[in-house]
Amino acid sequence: MVSAPHIIDGTAGEQARMADALADSFSTDPVMNWVMPAPDIYPGFFRRIIQDIFLPRGICHLDDADRGAGLWLPPGEKFDLKPSAGLVALVAKLLLKSGLAPIRRIPQQAAVFDKYHPKAPHYHLLFVGARQNCQGQGVGSALIKQGLRIVDDAGMPAYLESSNERNVPLYERHGFEVIGEESLPGDGPRVWFMWREARPATTSAGTPRG
Repeated sequence: MVSAPHIIDGTAGEQARMADALADSFSTDPVMNWVMPAPDIYPGFFRRIIQDIFLPRGICHLDDADRGAGLWLPPGEKFDLKPSAGLVALVAKLLLKSGLAPIRRIPQQAAVFDKYHPKAPHYHLLFVGARQNCQGQGVGSALIKQGLRIVDDAGMPAYLESSNERNVPLYERHGFEVIGEESLPGDGPRVWFMWREARPATTSAGTPRG
């Protein structure tokens, strides 16, 4: 019997677990595979961004059975990797495996994403996913709910980019609405940009506070 998801806060001790879960989840993701067509580097990519961005400045969640993870940034924080030896090694590995395509596609993707990124302060759900063999078990939904508790307690809106059309209804069930959609340049996949208005925080019984 599959156990119900139990979401915990991700700390430095869970860095590898979160990275491995997200790498598996995004191994078939249309945008990830278009920008970085080398899924075997995804564990290293997620370890790097978790260590350098999300642990010090963001919000990390993990299913305690390692079935999925979620990464958020709070208002005012940006997804910006600082130059480091580890990052250079990761990029070199990507180029060796994929050729020069990522050099062109990474800035193209960034330009499209920047065009739709809201200027109003918000929480940004950058990555959330369940392992390929654990999808349909409610893990993704539980991860989203855990993050939205923080968002609603702060009385803030939330934003995300959906790189897969089949996930759009899931996000809509959690209050997100599509505010734009666009295909990435050339042969690029389509992306859905989604916004969730601020709403009153709720009690554990599901009624508004105050």
